[in-house]
Amino acid sequence: MGCGTLASMPRVTRIPEMFLLAMLVGCGGRSTTTPEAAIAAPGPVASPAPQGPLAEVYAAMDPSVAPCDDFYRYACGGWLARNEIPADKPFTSKVAGIDDANHELLRAVLEEAAQAPGDDARKRKIGDFYAGCMDQAAIDAVGTTPLKPALAEIAKVRDVQSAYETAMRLRPYGVEAFVASEIEPDYKQPGINLVTLSQGGLGLPSREFYLSDAAPTRELLARYTEHVAAMLVVAGDPPAAAAKSAKEVVALETALAAASLPLDQLREVEATYHKQSVAQLRALTPALDWQRVFAAAGNGAVAQVNAATPEFLRATAALLAKTPREVLRAYLRWHLIRGAAEHLTGSIEAQAFAWTVMLTGQRELAPRWRRCVERTVAALPEAVGPYFVERAFPGRSKQTALEMIVAIEQAFERGLAGLPWMDEATRTRARAKARRLRNMIGFPEVWRDYSQVPIDRKDYFAAVVAANRAELQRVMAKADRPVDPQEWFMPPSVLNAYTNPLGLEMVFPAAILQPPLFSAELPMAVNFGAIGSIMGHELTHQFDDQGRKFDETGALSGWWTEAARAGFETAARCVVAQYDAYEALPGLRVRGQQTLGENIADAGGLKYAHAAYVQWAKEHAEPGLLGPLTGEQLLFVAFAQNYCAKRTPQQVQMDVLGDVHSPRRWRAVGPLSHLPAFWSAFACVEGSPMRAPKPCAVW
Repeated sequence: MGCGTLASMPRVTRIPEMFLLAMLVGCGGRSTTTPEAAIAAPGPVASPAPQGPLAEVYAAMDPSVAPCDDFYRYACGGWLARNEIPADKPFTSKVAGIDDANHELLRAVLEEAAQAPGDDARKRKIGDFYAGCMDQAAIDAVGTTPLKPALAEIAKVRDVQSAYETAMRLRPYGVEAFVASEIEPDYKQPGINLVTLSQGGLGLPSREFYLSDAAPTRELLARYTEHVAAMLVVAGDPPAAAAKSAKEVVALETALAAASLPLDQLREVEATYHKQSVAQLRALTPALDWQRVFAAAGNGAVAQVNAATPEFLRATAALLAKTPREVLRAYLRWHLIRGAAEHLTGSIEAQAFAWTVMLTGQRELAPRWRRCVERTVAALPEAVGPYFVERAFPGRSKQTALEMIVAIEQAFERGLAGLPWMDEATRTRARAKARRLRNMIGFPEVWRDYSQVPIDRKDYFAAVVAANRAELQRVMAKADRPVDPQEWFMPPSVLNAYTNPLGLEMVFPAAILQPPLFSAELPMAVNFGAIGSIMGHELTHQFDDQGRKFDETGALSGWWTEAARAGFETAARCVVAQYDAYEALPGLRVRGQQTLGENIADAGGLKYAHAAYVQWAKEHAEPGLLGPLTGEQLLFVAFAQNYCAKRTPQQVQMDVLGDVHSPRRWRAVGPLSHLPAFWSAFACVEGSPMRAPKPCAVW
């Protein structure tokens, strides 16, 4: 969910839990791993040679590496030797094939809808949007004309009040300025939606890009300033004026960054819950009439808000009240062209992409059809969804996935009894919370209606604005109203998953329930290691360092005893120190506190997927041959292969500074090397690199 939109995903889950596309595919430059050096292709795994999808698991391995020395190379070495980063991505991964296949399927759906929608109005709408996006000649012909109304609005900005109101009115153009705003459940009354205001307004991925004294980061900031100037020229500024304005814009963003909390502090839910009336918010920021700001956003009747980062809101409102209107206008012009560039001419999109090259190391734009598939899904997600589900999600898949999740939940509940740091009172409450979790699998029960969204294939930019405006109005209307427990915050066609402690729900869209993560043709050992560890990951997020603070009703409350809280924090500090010791790149270490929630979830997900499989294997026999490995060994290989990946160095740096996930190698090695069941499965003796001398364990 974009930080500048009034999106619906609870912020507590939006940062750490909405993870999997970043984890598995690397969407949007959010994922991390250390780039792998070129290695020779390994020899074949010993016979008997598996057949079908299982053969792909073995082919990705490198049996010449001892599993107790470097399990990442053992599990992924074959894949690493045979795969390079494509020119149109800053990353590649073993499971990216799912995303590629899903895109191809969606392409077929949308091309059919564009060419022959028949009497299906919904199909015609998605076909028209896609066709409009694919018509590069028509887009080029109108140039920047679609921006004229927005530029005229910006030219009227005279002070901080009009700047905020203009920013809200221009959100359908992709403007994300000054502050992040969203709708999420009230942390202490999770049945009611609340407007949340938080820090935002940056053009770079995180505050560290503005504030770090490291030479590479300072150089990147200088290049960013040049990019802002180039894009302001596109927006109509003369070159000399654009250069001056770019420096002022970057200085303003640097001030916003200085007022922002670091990512590890932004994750703390108690520190980011400050419910208040609109009148109290006005007292916090006297320069702003928020009722007018919310009216510009589409709902002037907002009564309550969560000022998640009150010091940021106070300081930046005061700063912007003193900022010359020319700088406010330049800042808004920059964020307008930044947000709209991908929907404008080919030359403008190429100019914007030049910065992506600098930031991520990606060398080429993705093919036009792929970009248009993604834009259509983003604009009309639940209009595209039914056609994807129809083709990609067999009926039995939902039941099998549910059975696996239930088995993992049962394993988690059994595991509560063995936690040495947890007392009985807290254990009883934790068990009650686990039993109230809801699993949402595949797709929504009711699809969203887009019949009132005007889409004309002959005016692509207008279609983008119309779809954005309709979604923003839908979301803003939820303020101060009851939460819809059946709402999905992710399209079924997107390779991702999420957990929501406020709603006590875990959501697994159809797009992720695909091979090699999940298949009826794979041994259950592989299914439990691949998708099962992801299911366990999402379950553990309900009890990680932030999720644990929400009780069995979904409310933020102090439901832990002091002894249990102290025991948890001691165990968590061990995990922080574990990951602080890992390097992402030479001289660039993983941030253990920033990534703590994900690291706890990775370890818990693996532990309970394994425990569930062991129980399953006592009651069932694998339907086919497993090859030379045992079921437990295959499970651990499948888990590690979730993270077989390569990233450019630029991508790694960006992610370490601005992501809550650890690099790929360490997401595999970290949990495995601290799990006794793994040591036993591969007979890792004391002193082995893959056997931690003092293992960390939270859940």
